[in-house]
Amino acid sequence: MQNLSSNIFASSIVLLVFLIIIALIYFWFSSRGVKKQKEFLEEMHKDLKAGQKVMFAGGLYGKLRRVGNETCDIEVAKDTVIEVSRYAIQEIVK
Repeated sequence: MQNLSSNIFASSIVLLVFLIIIALIYFWFSSRGVKKQKEFLEEMHKDLKAGQKVMFAGGLYGKLRRVGNETCDIEVAKDTVIEVSRYAIQEIVK
């Protein structure tokens, strides 16, 4: 009985080590993807210019009329301009 309990304990330790290794690999790959996305969005927000067509994170499209430090004026329909955070812009539509 003593041998069986020591084998179960050893197997549990090995399983725990494998789970920790798998979790570390998962977090490493996840952080790489997040870092690439963050760099892409930072570069895109630096390149915003009036006249560009953009898409928001919610799927709303519009045309940039004014780009400020924190906000942008977006024309979403004829003579309909809204002010939004420049960080709400998800993509520049070409």
